[in-house]
Amino acid sequence: MNYKALWHEDALRDLKNIGRKEAQEIIKKVKTYLLKEPLKLGKLLKGHLRGFYRYRIGKYRVIYLIKEKELLIVVLKVAKRDKIYKICL
Repeated sequence: MNYKALWHEDALRDLKNIGRKEAQEIIKKVKTYLLKEPLKLGKLLKGHLRGFYRYRIGKYRVIYLIKEKELLIVVLKVAKRDKIYKICL
């Protein structure tokens, strides 16, 4: 059962700020892997980000929300690990 991805405008802006090659790789990994098994591949976050998931792609993290009934993944933010959790505060 494949999910669909909805990219939030913040995530799209993040991708534009990342290098073209890296952004294409992130999009490819999300489409190829994450949309097939978002619950299994992602890690459920805790604390103030409870309810959100993160997916690791090299040095980048993708923060997303799963809408199970609609089979939809909403990609909210994309950034390096050292910045992603500060951005999401």
